[in-house]
Amino acid sequence: GGGDFFGDMFGAPVPDAGPAAAATGAVALASSAPAPVNEGAMSRAAPAPSAEEKKPPRHAHKEGDLPPGGEWYDARIFTPTLGVMFFKPQELTDSLFLQTDREIVDALDERPVVAFIVEGSSARSAGVELGHVLLKVNGIDVKNPKEASRLIKEGPRPLPLLFYVPDTQVVVAEGEHMVKYDTRDTGAPNSAKDWKPKYVVIGGIIAQPWMMNMYRSKSEYDIAVIETQARRPISVKVKQFSLQGARIQNDWQGPQMVKYKNKLHPWKYIVVLPVARNPIKISSPNLSQLKPVHEGIRRVLMAQQRDRGNPTPHTAAPVRSADPYGRGAERGHHGGAEARAGNINQGHAEATGRRRREE
Repeated sequence: GGGDFFGDMFGAPVPDAGPAAAATGAVALASSAPAPVNEGAMSRAAPAPSAEEKKPPRHAHKEGDLPPGGEWYDARIFTPTLGVMFFKPQELTDSLFLQTDREIVDALDERPVVAFIVEGSSARSAGVELGHVLLKVNGIDVKNPKEASRLIKEGPRPLPLLFYVPDTQVVVAEGEHMVKYDTRDTGAPNSAKDWKPKYVVIGGIIAQPWMMNMYRSKSEYDIAVIETQARRPISVKVKQFSLQGARIQNDWQGPQMVKYKNKLHPWKYIVVLPVARNPIKISSPNLSQLKPVHEGIRRVLMAQQRDRGNPTPHTAAPVRSADPYGRGAERGHHGGAEARAGNINQGHAEATGRRRREE
């Protein structure tokens, strides 16, 4: 029966979509393989990497066939799986590598790029980030995602890995937010209790770039990604919105603000006006947390305007002069929609990438 597929392929039960989902094991997949590669269930009981391994030393190698700039580092993995998905660089040009020079993408050939990281995985604790490129597994050169998965599965533990961090900005557009999309109101609801918590993803590796998907949590999004890559029906709840033809209300003013009496800080929020649907309000207690999703939506809408040619006043591009995310707008915040590949904000903008190409 089809029900055994996940166990056959992964050597692990299907992750549970319930509240315990965050504690389930997960796997590393190769996007170029016809089906996911079994690397066994991830062990939580493995020894934790030492402090030196967590912050790997950077090398100044000279590699003629890699793009200029960038850094190298070593990582050691103790668990059966790495807990990441590798994609080919060319599959990430409208997501993670959206703002990366074509020369860099081409120079990476088909080398495996980290496009998704499961929360709590050994990759995360070893300092691996989105956009990092795997060069060697146990001293052996790796040419593509399929090879990477095989070598990781077969290699010894601890497993030495060599990564390359390209000199580029990776683009991430997702995070934990409070949302409201079930009324016609374009203003904020009267009570903080009227908002719903959701993990909001613009585009990403399992959706079209213009789709906005909302999950109950980051761990349920992890499950959706794993199931999609395994060609399985998604077992978690997802709310889907198309951003085609949408606009952001009064975006030239930047995010709006609402103060709730039982909350210490005012909440910042944006209002997305989709075609023929209720307004979608997306909020966060601070600006830096709102930035990745807000700028991700802006990028989609601005790309649509470029495709259409002449923006009308109704859909005019956001005015950049009043950038709410400019320096000093909110002191002490870090990260955002675009962070250096080696320094992406882990707090709220974890994983992104390109959907698997339809086959």
